[in-house]
Amino acid sequence: MDRREFFSWVRYGLAGAALATLLARDDLAAAGQLPGEAADPCPHFPPRARRAVHICLVGALSHVDSFDYKPGLIRAHGQSLPSEERPDVFFGQVGRLRKPDWQFRQRGQSGLWISDLFPHLAGVADELTVINSMFAETSNHTPATFQENSGFRLNGFPALGAWLSYGLGSVCDDLPAFVVIPDAREHPAGGAINWSNGFLPARNQGVALRSKGPPVDDLFPASALDPASEKATRDLLEAMNQHHLDEHGGDALAARIRSYRLAARMQLALPEVADLSGET
Repeated sequence: MDRREFFSWVRYGLAGAALATLLARDDLAAAGQLPGEAADPCPHFPPRARRAVHICLVGALSHVDSFDYKPGLIRAHGQSLPSEERPDVFFGQVGRLRKPDWQFRQRGQSGLWISDLFPHLAGVADELTVINSMFAETSNHTPATFQENSGFRLNGFPALGAWLSYGLGSVCDDLPAFVVIPDAREHPAGGAINWSNGFLPARNQGVALRSKGPPVDDLFPASALDPASEKATRDLLEAMNQHHLDEHGGDALAARIRSYRLAARMQLALPEVADLSGET
């Protein structure tokens, strides 16, 4: 075998190995068994959902003006609360009861109560599930927001997105499994704690993407740094982190190593994902 034949053999051999790996991942993804990385465990059960979108509205509209029909409130309009009621009021005094500003009607075959505030949603009432029994244990914005995102008023518990990424895994190696798009004006009360991984593995921490400007802070190096120098710096950092991990262990450091690898892949994938100019 001469040199040219040898390199041709190696080239096609490597291509075949890479193709086999990609096809295997596609098969696993189709079967719902693909974890986010080799270190991620597969879900305990085949997931019925592939993804979830959770919209957390901080300071949203009143539930009694939208989906929570309370005929008793309409009858008690203008009255004071009964003396035995002691609501948790963070600021000021309790005013008089007020009826909704929009009329409620039962919609669709399910008879779901929706106010006239949402005429278009009323047309798809049978595709909606509305839970009216949920409530917050405090009127203080920060712990109430924690409770909305994690179920607990105290910080340190996994957010809903962390649980979803833990349970569903990820079918994409180039982007985070748990992505957060905060309001462009400011973060919610409590900031990044609202998308914390809590006691789950650090890889389930949410990654915040901006809706305006650069999607992620410091994802791309300064323009003066050439790609070769950037790669050498990243390789050195990973070698040092891996050496420390081998000696001391720790989930946080292992997650940090994976995050650097993910960041390198995101440099290629994120610009296309964040560019919505081609959307129709």
